[in-house]
Amino acid sequence: MTPPIYSRLRIYLALNFLVSLLISSFYLLFAGSHPLELLFTGSALISNTFMFYIALALIALPLFWLTPARLLFAGLITVFQLALVTDAAIYKIFKMHLNPMVMNLILTPGGLNSLDQGFWVKALFFAILLGLIALEAWFYRLSGKLAKEDLAGPGVIKKRSAYILGVLVFFLLLDKLLFAWGSAYDIVYITKNARLFPLYQPFTARTFIQKYFHTRLDKPVNIKLDVKSSRLDYPKKQLEFGPADKPNIVYIVIDSFRGDMMNPEVTPELWAFSKKAVVFKNHYSGGNCTRFGIFSLIYGLYGSYWFQFVAERKPPVMMQALAELGYDFRLYAGTKLSFPEFDRTCFVDIPHSKVYDEPLAAGKADKDAEITGKFIEFVKNRDRKKPYFAFIFYDASHGTYEYAPEYERFKPSVPSFSYLTLNKKKVLPVFNKYKNSIYYDSNLAMRIINSLSAGGELKNTAVIVTGDHGEPFFERGSYGHNQGYPPEEIKVPLVLYWPGFKPRVYDNFTSHFDVAPGVLRLLGAKNPPSDYSSGTDLFKPEPRDFLGAFSWDTAAIVKKTGTLTMALEAYRLGGVKVYDADYREVIDKKAPAAFTGDLLSFQKEAVRFYK
Repeated sequence: MTPPIYSRLRIYLALNFLVSLLISSFYLLFAGSHPLELLFTGSALISNTFMFYIALALIALPLFWLTPARLLFAGLITVFQLALVTDAAIYKIFKMHLNPMVMNLILTPGGLNSLDQGFWVKALFFAILLGLIALEAWFYRLSGKLAKEDLAGPGVIKKRSAYILGVLVFFLLLDKLLFAWGSAYDIVYITKNARLFPLYQPFTARTFIQKYFHTRLDKPVNIKLDVKSSRLDYPKKQLEFGPADKPNIVYIVIDSFRGDMMNPEVTPELWAFSKKAVVFKNHYSGGNCTRFGIFSLIYGLYGSYWFQFVAERKPPVMMQALAELGYDFRLYAGTKLSFPEFDRTCFVDIPHSKVYDEPLAAGKADKDAEITGKFIEFVKNRDRKKPYFAFIFYDASHGTYEYAPEYERFKPSVPSFSYLTLNKKKVLPVFNKYKNSIYYDSNLAMRIINSLSAGGELKNTAVIVTGDHGEPFFERGSYGHNQGYPPEEIKVPLVLYWPGFKPRVYDNFTSHFDVAPGVLRLLGAKNPPSDYSSGTDLFKPEPRDFLGAFSWDTAAIVKKTGTLTMALEAYRLGGVKVYDADYREVIDKKAPAAFTGDLLSFQKEAVRFYK
């Protein structure tokens, strides 16, 4: 590459970098004023913009060899600048960055008008586009002129380029190290801004710090975010309680426990117990993986809020209310509650002394048996002057589907299998292995329930048995959770025993979002669920058109007539898809239009608890 061309590219990128930096500065309006926030967001602004331009420079290097290709790159960078402006506008309206869900809502006929954004918004958009085209044309000419002058003169621009590049690298390192430090030591003024900038790439080093600095990072969170600095408006109103009974509350969650496994063959003892309880036959998790399934169960909120809640270490209303009502807490899990980060979300205020999530046993099945024994031991020796809340999470039915040998009820089964070679023809033994693990964990759940019953504890103890998500076995083409949103993946059992309640079966559409509001109402909460939840009262359900379900970067609108899935991040391919009632993809470009009203309601709920 000849020096004049290289110099022109350098100047052209530098001019555009300043414009991008100016546009992206808009996001700082959504950050707080704490000194650590200002330091982090300022460095992240420069760092994130710099990373964009590293990618743009790599694209530009081969294109600038040919004059026509330079014009192509100028067009590309115009689109990039327009995307930044569009993203900033979308962030202001939706509190989320440019993604297929938002674009579908905007581009669907009537979608933009439904947001009260009509002709003048479109006119402004085209005016900005024309302005950017004119600006890029001027930058292109100006860069050529300045490059010639610099090469003919003292070469000031060339000499200062290395210095400027060094400054940018400094801010890149500062940004990443600040976030790694903030994430490791729960500096919420840093972590809460992790998703402030589009496509921001956080850097974490918790494992490295624990290993080489010999420090535990699962200690209670000590730094609490000032309410004024929070980006969350949660709850909308503080809860008020009237007089009500305060029974002990036991949550038993079996990993990957899908809805149709709740039957006399797979879970015979639990099935028999359910005849004494309230059963919800059409119940859905709020997510297709553990993270969002448990989050929806405890918070009663859309999974899209997870990222901000974990960033701010914001506890759930239900757990705070239980603490204020005088409940003791005990958490038992067959796997660490620090990944997913439930110790930073659902149970952030629970002292580590109340948590038993590192069983000494070797295998998953033995770990689940161990935590069962630990809970039963706690109940026998507990302080009976105060009620308790217990959360028991079984892990043996997750992934490798483990169980004690005597629980091999379904055959043929396999001792182990390869995910890589598994297919529909080979899946039966693996499916049987899964059912055996569910049979095993359901029997552990019944060991707890029978122990409570034998000790007379069920007279004043509520028991909730459910799953965090389901597990498909090629019934509709996919295997394993976190793949999509068919009923095998998100429909889960819900058995609720509450002292004094008559057995009943609910057939209506219910969700994990409804569980926390239902429990709080039974404990005397006067507030409507909308003050703190995306759900409704489990026992007094309001009419709903759809249920939401979430994963890392996708979500779904689930209806009885069909399902719409969408990407929530710009990098996620696939966009928006529609499935019929049997979860078969509908190949029709007009199909998403039928969900426009639902998308609008979904989007409003997805940002309702943001300021």
